[in-house]
Amino acid sequence: MKALTMRCAVILLGLVVSTTANADMPSTKRTKQQKTFAFGDIRIEQSFDSTKDPMSPDFTVQVYDKGRLLLQLNDAAFDTFHAAPNGEAFVGLSNSGWPGTAVIIFDRRGRILLLAEHRFARFDYCMETSTFLKQWYDPEDPHVTFPPVDLSADKEPGITIKDCRGKTIDLLDTVLKATAHGDMSLRRLINLMYGTP
Repeated sequence: MKALTMRCAVILLGLVVSTTANADMPSTKRTKQQKTFAFGDIRIEQSFDSTKDPMSPDFTVQVYDKGRLLLQLNDAAFDTFHAAPNGEAFVGLSNSGWPGTAVIIFDRRGRILLLAEHRFARFDYCMETSTFLKQWYDPEDPHVTFPPVDLSADKEPGITIKDCRGKTIDLLDTVLKATAHGDMSLRRLINLMYGTP
């Protein structure tokens, strides 16, 4: 009886693992999607196009000011964007490992102030799969807060967000900690992909 129970447990575990593995694979469906975020004159257009190759789709983020292109990123996607109260800076956040962008901060002129990717960083994830899920901030209410100007403080306040455990964290400190050893992953990638034989 004990052996039968053990076999059933192993089979059940195998089914759960194989279901999770299949759920972490890209869809073979060929599709095109676009999402727009608007903040006054600033418009952020994000597109996903798998019509050519579902296993290697095109991800694009474009930022416009009154119709003029300020910034374009390929192989980037974010779940949510947030604007500073004065509309001069923007934060994009992602809990997705595909295409892998985790956070971006850019200004109204299209200058990237910060960009971090999951493959070169190790955030404090609450849930994670090998491909798609990399949950590090609260997806329901990230509560992005830009700091008040305070030049007299010992440590200047920074942008804060709510992490996936409900705790308010400093965004820059979190990214610096997550990317502390990211240079080794980047070095390895450069050597493998672009090194001379």
